[in-house]
Amino acid sequence: MRMKTALVMTVLLLAPRSPITAQAPDAAAALSGGWKLNMEASVNPNGPDGAGGRDAGGRGRGNIVGGGDLGPEELQRFNAHLAMFRHAPPLLGIQATAKDVMLIYDTDPAKGLIYKYTTDNKKSVMATPAGPVDIKVKWNGRVLHREIETKESLKVIEDYTPSADGKQLVVTVETTNIMVRMPKVEIKRVYDRVQ
Repeated sequence: MRMKTALVMTVLLLAPRSPITAQAPDAAAALSGGWKLNMEASVNPNGPDGAGGRDAGGRGRGNIVGGGDLGPEELQRFNAHLAMFRHAPPLLGIQATAKDVMLIYDTDPAKGLIYKYTTDNKKSVMATPAGPVDIKVKWNGRVLHREIETKESLKVIEDYTPSADGKQLVVTVETTNIMVRMPKVEIKRVYDRVQ
């Protein structure tokens, strides 16, 4: 199984791709393939306190999350989920169709970072290394939209938008919580297509 998953990721990342034009009607084809993180073009790809984090002036800044109404165990799960969803994978593999999508953050299945979803916008439960979360995935035209919510009310909204020429992918991430005060931070990951 591990060998098969590694092979799928290798094929996604190294297979030659036909050029995708701005007129390509198939959003799934525009999103599918291998992507490499472009740190220079990204803004806070790992959140404000992660690698590449900066404010409007380009300076690094920290982010301390208070407990709000969460107990110690809940806060630990909250911070684990927050760190997980704010971590930008250096390589990203995507296999998409009109009805489903697979996101590959790491080819090692033991890490639990390969996710497959249906794009029907119906809530399902996703197992993560930090615990289960509710998730909904849908297409918004050419944009893949993913909403995640944890038991601790952490809400993560991600939009995956391929460029018109198909050479780049922009992933925006928004994190909010009704129980924990979190500063609003722009997280924009820019990926270059691996040819």
